[in-house]
Amino acid sequence: MSTQSPTSTNNNISNIANQCNKRIAMVCASNQNRSLEAHHLFVKNGFKNIRSFGTSAHCKLPGPSIHQPNIFSFGTPYQEIYTSLKNQDQELYIRNGLLNMLERNISVKLAPEKWQEEQQSKFEIVYTFDQRVYDAVIEDLLQRDVSSSLLQPVHIINLQVKDTHEEAVGGAQHALEITSIIEKTLNWEEKLDQILEDFYKQTSRQFLHTLMFY
Repeated sequence: MSTQSPTSTNNNISNIANQCNKRIAMVCASNQNRSLEAHHLFVKNGFKNIRSFGTSAHCKLPGPSIHQPNIFSFGTPYQEIYTSLKNQDQELYIRNGLLNMLERNISVKLAPEKWQEEQQSKFEIVYTFDQRVYDAVIEDLLQRDVSSSLLQPVHIINLQVKDTHEEAVGGAQHALEITSIIEKTLNWEEKLDQILEDFYKQTSRQFLHTLMFY
């Protein structure tokens, strides 16, 4: 039985990315870890129409203790957050991976964005990485003005991912794999539930899926 080499697999992903014209959003709580890991991975593989967001009131990052988180407003540049944490305790934030995470974020985009504040863009697929975030996205879409006759479908897919650097990598990879399957599937919207069921059987990655119009 033949197996694909890593180079062959990477070429396949690149070909899929070049052909993909879907607008895809990655959403987590603070637009810092899980959504940015996925955003970074997709862009690195050549996908073009990728955005990322958070749904919380503020961006919350670990601080000196569990009772002292670092709180930043959405729109605060990642470089500014990086400098603030570095000045606060460089050794601590190197050790827990926050500075490395923020260096990645800086390479992807300017600042964290809030999902509820993006009223113009439309997406075909929205990946969330926590059920509370999934619920928040659905609640927001339900509250939007849908009186327009130009409603478009959006598939919201939640992959349950713990908010750690390691788990974020796995969640992003699974989102990439699902997107690759979708891109290779004719009439994918009709078959999406089966695609996700099959993926769960292979990976045990818990998921939720709903179709909405906005």
